[in-house]
Amino acid sequence: MRRFFSALIQNFSAHLKPVISEPVDGLYDIIGDIHGYPDELKALLVKLGYGQEKGYWSHPQRRAIFVGDFVSRGPGTRDVLLIIRNMVENDAALAVLGNHELNVIGHFTINSKGKPIAQLAPSNIAQMDRISDQFRGEEEVLADTVKWLRRLPFFIDLGHLRVVHAYWSDENRYEIEQTMTKNKLTKSLVKEIFKGESLFAKAVWQTTRGIEINLPKDLIIKDEKGVQRTNFRIKWWENPHGKTFRSISYGNRFRLPDYTVPEQILFPFEIYDASKPLVFIGHYCALSEPLITASNVCCTDSCLAGPGRLAAYRYQGEKELWHEYFVFQDRFIRK
Repeated sequence: MRRFFSALIQNFSAHLKPVISEPVDGLYDIIGDIHGYPDELKALLVKLGYGQEKGYWSHPQRRAIFVGDFVSRGPGTRDVLLIIRNMVENDAALAVLGNHELNVIGHFTINSKGKPIAQLAPSNIAQMDRISDQFRGEEEVLADTVKWLRRLPFFIDLGHLRVVHAYWSDENRYEIEQTMTKNKLTKSLVKEIFKGESLFAKAVWQTTRGIEINLPKDLIIKDEKGVQRTNFRIKWWENPHGKTFRSISYGNRFRLPDYTVPEQILFPFEIYDASKPLVFIGHYCALSEPLITASNVCCTDSCLAGPGRLAAYRYQGEKELWHEYFVFQDRFIRK
């Protein structure tokens, strides 16, 4: 059945409408996870040559692309959202949804009983409370901003350049496009995502969280905070079979053992091999790991919300990734 579905996807993939259609030789600045730090975003935009002469941040020759997770954690989600929205609506930028935007959508989208559609974890609810405080007295602005988020895409395909928050899969893209017929997340679709049972929900969560594999029950792994972990993120651009936990791990803040992953915990997923176009991602908080992780895969999340910095990759139309094209902005010290 899976072979049949994969063949069906291949037949349809050539006819999939691009989420965004742009010339492949365009100049773009792909900006990593901002997580509610507006001062660092503004400083990075200045470094990249953007200004506010038109009343919003723009560049005379380039466009920004935001890889998602521009909300939560930091002190200024409201300001970051307004900056990015103004840029997108004035054709100065493009943006995709990340898992943290989904939390905002799920929490601030209200069901028929007047309650949030999503039942988030306590730590995520605390983040939502801080965001609500930032919009205090501007509840209508917050509601309208959430509706705007629900219209953002999960994928951007510019031909030789692709952008997604955590995992590119043609199968998932097909599932999402066939379900989101109105090119927006309706309330019923938001509910379906957080219920988590459908193929559409699975496609959305893999797209925004990546491929995660459950750890064997007898393997006890704790992170730097002493919290036991039950799953780990992997390099979905490599075949995991016959490899060790450590070699296929990516973006995990805990050390995994260097012995072979048992076949029984693996499951089929679409591997993004070297024959496919350049893809830019965020999500993985790549602090001690390479940002260019494969010949055609580039992570732009340099862990600003942690001990890292904000990153941008200056795309010039090349078909080969270059470390020299990164621009960074350190996190400011706040009292």
